[in-house]
Amino acid sequence: MTDNLQLDLADELWTYNEIESRLGSSTILFPRHRLLEEKDLEKIREADISRIEVCGLGNPGHLGANDQKYLSWMRLECEKQDISVVSTHCPGYLFNSDNEDNRKKAVAEGVHAAKVSEELGAKIMVCHFQPEEPSEKSVNEMLDQLNGHSIKLAIENGQDLADYTAFVDKVGSEQFGMVVDIGHTRDKDQVNPFIKKNRARETMALCGDRLIHLHLHDWIGTDHFSPLDGEIQWVEIFRALKDINYNGWFMFEAAYPPGKRDEIKSTGPSSVDSEYVLDKVANFPKGFVNLVSDYSEEGP
Repeated sequence: MTDNLQLDLADELWTYNEIESRLGSSTILFPRHRLLEEKDLEKIREADISRIEVCGLGNPGHLGANDQKYLSWMRLECEKQDISVVSTHCPGYLFNSDNEDNRKKAVAEGVHAAKVSEELGAKIMVCHFQPEEPSEKSVNEMLDQLNGHSIKLAIENGQDLADYTAFVDKVGSEQFGMVVDIGHTRDKDQVNPFIKKNRARETMALCGDRLIHLHLHDWIGTDHFSPLDGEIQWVEIFRALKDINYNGWFMFEAAYPPGKRDEIKSTGPSSVDSEYVLDKVANFPKGFVNLVSDYSEEGP
């Protein structure tokens, strides 16, 4: 029985090399009250991570879309460090505002951020759209203005994935998809399905080919912890990603070591904190292979 299970898992899961070749880290683990610095990118490369998502959340966040001097530095520094910007997280613009002037301003800012992201090398910009009419207008207007550009927009999910799959279908553009943050979703019992062995796979599989990006991290009572330190059902999630033939990045949006979330949110991460998280992300492919081995011995 164990041998058959191991064969099944081999067919359903990803190899070390497949995961490593798509692995990346968000810059969310660095302080968001300032722009990125040389030391931040050096830490990423020292951890042997070469792909990043630049996090625009915070004040000012890390994207710095209106700071040409910073953006020029960023492009040169990433090239120097052999780091590729593969995605960005849009700042929290008011795409869903009922105030039409604010919504139009958000569209203009979002289009500019998308173009800046593309210049940095990103293929995807993650946005906190809401699956409601004002956001639908914003998305369609942004896509019209980004016609001819290569960057895709992705809506980040909330609690019910069905709301977001339906929104993607309604927009109906090859330049628009969804990103699943595995800490946001909730079942009817208000428990995260991605910590349930019997729910994680089927929940992720609901996304189908709409899924173009991921925000991965672990769960210890809440989200955004370093991977393989918590309750997330990694094997079942990666089974689902094989089921739907996911071809995007394995982007980790991990920010906190175990037990450090409140402290870091209050005072900011120490050098040790960020190094710990980056090391856990970098070693995820190896840790996942070991997890699969243990999983095979336990049974599904």
